[in-house]
Amino acid sequence: MNGSRAGVSENAVQGSAPVLKHYIELLKFHLCAYIALSAVFGHVMALQKISPDSFFLGAFVFLLACGSAVLNNIQDMEFDTFFKRTCNRSLPQKKVPVPHAAGMAVLLILAGLSGVFFVFSLIPTLAGLAALISYNGLYTPLKKRSLLAILPGSLCGMLPPLMGWTAAGGYPLDPKIILLMLVFGLWQVPHFFIILIKNGNASPDCQSFPSFSKIFSETEIKLQTLIWTSLYSLSILLFALNGFFDKPVLFSVSFINALVIIALVSAALFKKITLPTAFATINLSMLLFMGSGICGACFA
Repeated sequence: MNGSRAGVSENAVQGSAPVLKHYIELLKFHLCAYIALSAVFGHVMALQKISPDSFFLGAFVFLLACGSAVLNNIQDMEFDTFFKRTCNRSLPQKKVPVPHAAGMAVLLILAGLSGVFFVFSLIPTLAGLAALISYNGLYTPLKKRSLLAILPGSLCGMLPPLMGWTAAGGYPLDPKIILLMLVFGLWQVPHFFIILIKNGNASPDCQSFPSFSKIFSETEIKLQTLIWTSLYSLSILLFALNGFFDKPVLFSVSFINALVIIALVSAALFKKITLPTAFATINLSMLLFMGSGICGACFA
């Protein structure tokens, strides 16, 4: 790779015993929990109730997502050394042996996929495999070469709800699940752009890799973030208007959620509030969206 490395410590843990926290870091728990919850959400939306199977599915998808995250860390081990934001992760700092990480990835992925297959069926297993291929097979290597990586990156986030939907016996081409997947796909684009604005190309180490900031000015990226946030907000309203939230309270929550997202992200982009607040807002909006759907199904 071209470019200079972002200061990985020369003597980082050479000869020292790895500790548990460095292994845990590889799992990206917070991200995998969101992915598992999105699969549970799809399952609940298909059944219109929550069941023990919903929790089993969530557990298997969590294992699969954790395995994918560990594999992503291995794939990005060299890439991460070029960025100040990532150079102190466990693998670039050699705090976890690569064979250990590889063993974790294989075990977690096999446990997740086999659990979905044996407890549920082939179709959600294939959706899980497609998500794995999209993330680790397409997005991860492609992001080092092309901005088109955003396409498989968005796709892999749209597939866990489909896993849940089909695990509950839902038809995979049902317009309802297509709309639900659209909400998740649209959520990821402003999420990505807010991270880009927040972190930027903080050092010259980034300059040899593709970035939207090389093509668009900061103002243009902010405008695109606002446009995609508006589309995400509109998709939440469209989801609610299609009868998924039949209770007035939940419909009102969705309506307020959609408006607040636009208001807070706009305020952050124009420096009325901080970007971390906007980042937290867009993540919490998705959590509120899923929570509203699950609560609506549970108390139907």
